[in-house]
Amino acid sequence: MKLLEKLGFKDKYKNSPKSKNIDQSNEDYLLVYPKNVEDEVNRTISSLGFIDKEIENGTDMESLRKEYEENKRKLKELDKSLSKIKNDNLADLENIPKTIDYYKKSSKLKEKMLRGNKYFYLSGWVPESKFKILKDTVDKYEDSLIDQKKNKETIANPPTKLKNNKIFKPFEFLVNMYGAPNYNEVDPTGFFAITYMLLYGMMFGDLGQGLVFILASFFIGKKNEVFGQLIRRIGISASIFGLMYGSFFGIETLIPTLLIKPFDNIIKVLAASVGFGIILLIISYLIGIYNKLVKQKDLEEGIFGKEGIAGLIMMISFIMIILNIVNINPLPMTISLILLILSIVMMIFKQPITRILLSVSPLYDQSGSDYYVESSFSIIEALLSVFSNLVSFTRVGAFAINHVGLYMAFEVISKLVGGGFIGIIILILGNILIIGLEGMIVFIQGLRLEFYEMFSKYYKGDGHKFSPISKL
Repeated sequence: MKLLEKLGFKDKYKNSPKSKNIDQSNEDYLLVYPKNVEDEVNRTISSLGFIDKEIENGTDMESLRKEYEENKRKLKELDKSLSKIKNDNLADLENIPKTIDYYKKSSKLKEKMLRGNKYFYLSGWVPESKFKILKDTVDKYEDSLIDQKKNKETIANPPTKLKNNKIFKPFEFLVNMYGAPNYNEVDPTGFFAITYMLLYGMMFGDLGQGLVFILASFFIGKKNEVFGQLIRRIGISASIFGLMYGSFFGIETLIPTLLIKPFDNIIKVLAASVGFGIILLIISYLIGIYNKLVKQKDLEEGIFGKEGIAGLIMMISFIMIILNIVNINPLPMTISLILLILSIVMMIFKQPITRILLSVSPLYDQSGSDYYVESSFSIIEALLSVFSNLVSFTRVGAFAINHVGLYMAFEVISKLVGGGFIGIIILILGNILIIGLEGMIVFIQGLRLEFYEMFSKYYKGDGHKFSPISKL
């Protein structure tokens, strides 16, 4: 210590917290610092609640070492005592999180209850499969009563409990981005999952890059399980279509082509994408018609609406007219025009026709002139919507072609630099760019086709999810 003072250092044996009675729970620190910062050090340690414990003159390092060893021994004894207390009360300690969780959920429930001096009232939704369990639990207590009502007997909008298998369940996340299904419409998750995987694979078909997605999904799944599962599924789809296209990391000569090379068959690919889009739209219309007529009992929109039977007839007749113009005649032009006119008439007069059929009055919710002006504009909107829906699906083929074309661009750059090591690096960087950038763009484009072109035909998504007490 004297040597430190000669060198211009100060030493203080500090103890925290501020208490003159030093006990076993305090911690001791030895601070060594230059004399010229003594004031700053004192201010800092005082603000932290430390107090001085001066070292008596003549104290040597051997004494401090003995004190340290003694304190170390006492700490071991304390650790043993704590371990014994832990082992003796292990069951209680393990139940503490569950107990805290129980009291938190109980408090939330109490906030939603009507309470009196002796009774409380709680209403909620119970799945039919769980009702007997609830009834048996409540019946164990005296003076308890359950009043069961069916959904149609209440004025409240029932929540929706989604039930999907393991393959489709991760896609609930994407569906809920648009909105939870209401109780009176079909859960779209299954149809969404199948069509989204098909659309993604068609736009991003490559075996090698798909396998990269599958591998990456296991690492992503550790951070976000749902997103990891989504990446795995679209990776599998991309790999399957990569086999169909004969593409492996953009190279089309390593594996055989099982179906078609998009870049060598541009017209066929674009036509096939539109044809596939037509099939998806027809299915979307049919689901929408089922929702309106069966689930919602809405005759007006189900038959005469632009997303109902009239809308489906309009789309089919519109397609037939276009095919006739290009000299493909699956249906004569006259019949196609009659169907188109019929669908327009159905849409314009949907409200009065429906109310006459149902014997409901008045015939219009507003003045007749306002109704027909609005209906006329809705026809224009419906025709534009049909056209834009069909054109939108060309992006499926366009991305399939672009996917190959983008790799070819990097391949050309690689050859321009003379190939070799630098050329290989360019091809690797090109694949990384395609996987990252184009993979994300295709992900978004697939969602766009689902949300805007297909959901608009059959899905409102204005419901709210069933949230059981266990998840409060």
